[in-house]
Amino acid sequence: MSELPRRREYAPLIGKKILVGLTASSAIYKSIDLIRELIRMGAKVKAVMTDEALEYISPKLIEWATGNEPLIELSGKAEHVALSNEYDALIIAPATLNTISRIAYGIVDQALHLLAVAVMGKKKKLIIVPSMHMNLFKSPQYGKAIKILEDLGAYIIPPFIEENKAKYPPLNDLVYCIETLINRGRDLTGKKLLVTAGPTREYIDPVRVITNPSSGYMGVLIAREAVCRGAKVDLVHGPIYIDPPYTVNTYNVTTTSELAKKISDLTSVKKYDAAIFAAAPADYTVTEKSPKKISTREVKHLILRLRPTPKTIKYISKSNRPEKIIIFVAETTNDHEELVKKARQKLIEYGADIAISNNVKEPGIGFSSNYLDACIVMRNKYECLGLVRKEIIARKIIDLVI
Repeated sequence: MSELPRRREYAPLIGKKILVGLTASSAIYKSIDLIRELIRMGAKVKAVMTDEALEYISPKLIEWATGNEPLIELSGKAEHVALSNEYDALIIAPATLNTISRIAYGIVDQALHLLAVAVMGKKKKLIIVPSMHMNLFKSPQYGKAIKILEDLGAYIIPPFIEENKAKYPPLNDLVYCIETLINRGRDLTGKKLLVTAGPTREYIDPVRVITNPSSGYMGVLIAREAVCRGAKVDLVHGPIYIDPPYTVNTYNVTTTSELAKKISDLTSVKKYDAAIFAAAPADYTVTEKSPKKISTREVKHLILRLRPTPKTIKYISKSNRPEKIIIFVAETTNDHEELVKKARQKLIEYGADIAISNNVKEPGIGFSSNYLDACIVMRNKYECLGLVRKEIIARKIIDLVI
């Protein structure tokens, strides 16, 4: 008997019914985690298996994961019609070249293939997650089949390329993209975004640094939201402890000066539709770094002379300014009125279009947290959201970019 996982606090798939198609790939075991995560996010899930998938995984395990029996064969009761009417989307993960090709060319000799065609006929969302050997992934047959499906309106979530294989994507990225495609779609296709994330470090000596508690989570969420909605994203990040999305271009920096230089380099050669500065650069660095570790036995009272680091946003190329510039402002204020006032000052100072002003006065909010106490501030209007999850902030920011 199945015991379904507990729903998460943040469950953006509440009320959604999702079909998960399973095909004959060695990556099929990862779809158990996918199914359970979709349920945690609020979805009702039913699985559909190809005949060949039965050689890789037991339908009993799938029944345990979903709470209901998987569909394998049609009984003559037109299950494909009923399911395409009832469910909101079909995700095929993993999707083999065999299954992708059959759906593309309308070869509907199994329940999953026929269901995929019915889902598209009903204008519901078909999401395909390819997983195969690199030789197959690079084949002209795969390219043709994928183009047919995309032209027909299917969404393709790119595989994770590693070890000369087109692998199943990391679960966090995959689930986030599925939720994004179901609830919002791919409305950022053709857009180019620059995003910064995380803290920077300024070294006092080879082992000690000046930094801040930023985790980089906010910037990573923004990059993930944007790339899932179809944008091409360059993510410049400091030392972060969470994996950036596998589908973005990443540039790793350490110091504030390195961050400023990378911003200058990228904006000089690329025209971005938006630049979103979610990083938290260290504001000060030492005037003189010690070349060796400072001994606590020899130096009992350490006095540091500090100087300001570069204001990274000012290193945007003046001749190639992004269409929109969005900045994050962390303050410690007593009320939202003061928060908005300080944000508007920063908008003017940096020539930005939008400021996400967040109050980090209270513990557990802001840096290294899932929540912000935030206001979205523009020159002539603002919206204070109060305490809100960072996923919602990321979505609202990308909505503003559009």
